[in-house]
Amino acid sequence: MHVLTFVVGSRTEHWSDLFDVLCNHPDLHFSVIAADVSEATREDFDRLARLHTNFHARVVPHWLGEGRSGHMASVMFRRLALDDLPAEPPDVVHVIGEAAYLSTWQVLRLCRRHWPRVPTTLYAAQNVVTRFPLPFPILEQAAYRSVRMTLPITPQAREVLHAKGYRGQSSIVPLGVDTRIFRPSARTDSDGRFTVGFVGRLEPHKGILDLLRAAELVDCDVLLVGDGSLAAEIDLAGKRRPGRVRRHSWVTHDRLPALLGAMSTLALPSVEVVQRNVLPWVGIPLREQFGRVLVEAMACGVPVVGSDVGEIPYVVGDAGLIFPAGDVTALADQLTRLRDEPGLAAALAARGLHRVETEFTWERVADRLHDIWHELAATTTAAPPVFSAPAELMGEVRV
Repeated sequence: MHVLTFVVGSRTEHWSDLFDVLCNHPDLHFSVIAADVSEATREDFDRLARLHTNFHARVVPHWLGEGRSGHMASVMFRRLALDDLPAEPPDVVHVIGEAAYLSTWQVLRLCRRHWPRVPTTLYAAQNVVTRFPLPFPILEQAAYRSVRMTLPITPQAREVLHAKGYRGQSSIVPLGVDTRIFRPSARTDSDGRFTVGFVGRLEPHKGILDLLRAAELVDCDVLLVGDGSLAAEIDLAGKRRPGRVRRHSWVTHDRLPALLGAMSTLALPSVEVVQRNVLPWVGIPLREQFGRVLVEAMACGVPVVGSDVGEIPYVVGDAGLIFPAGDVTALADQLTRLRDEPGLAAALAARGLHRVETEFTWERVADRLHDIWHELAATTTAAPPVFSAPAELMGEVRV
């Protein structure tokens, strides 16, 4: 079975672990066509090609990169970038990108032209109903009519698909974690002090300042891993509380578990904000779409605390503590519980490990995708769906 996957944007590097596990299925030939990716992603693709004879990836030129526009929806494959397609049609085409993305429109149009009976699947992570300016809503609706199945990563993402008019098949396929790397280990600190940790972008919508205030109320240490616009403010907090507030810049995945092991708990205190980085008159609500670091921490046996924003409660389930977003006192209370009740912390850590093992390993995700694609590939004789977005909407842009 040959699955051809299209993906754009800097977040492509998050998918390398899944691609690696997928290629352990001996009956699967997995190809990737990507654009506007990071250098780390290119290196991962080269590494996977050396490891797996059934993996092939190609990075192609693009227009309107994410760095220029501020959003992956704008990224487009160049007109001549997709000429070197497989001689034989793939069994399934998978698109990692939302329905309204220009790259999604290109891929689905290409499939309609060249492989009208090949089933297509579409990743979906949007967990808030967003109304985009024209022509994006038209392309979005056309994608909903065209794809054979959508693969939302959470129940809320599936609800958003239905709210926006999608009526086809869907199956929830969450994100995962590489448990070969993220696994429990002995704590790396020796002083035994309670340390609350954070991993991610150091931006206001992540609730970083709330976390610092809560940590002062609890009088606990803070370890933050990441970079962003609040880095300087965090460094000042470290000077006010020397040795108690530490910041570590971004690290590779293989080095992150050691830092997680230095945390007594991991917090994700995100708040909801309105993003205006594409068009200033179009506000896009920004909520946590998943919170990958939560499953990474749980896989390492670290109890987690999260706000009630977006998909954090879904990912945490019964394996952590939830508090109202923006409520510093409530966050401090949850941290105090974990500090003062070691039995609770141990119980949550055990539940986190179980939740990861049953829901969020890349192996389980890969098996689920393999089964879905295998079933769809067996239905290639079915009548193809209709993709009716008028080409003139996009002027001369073509695949």
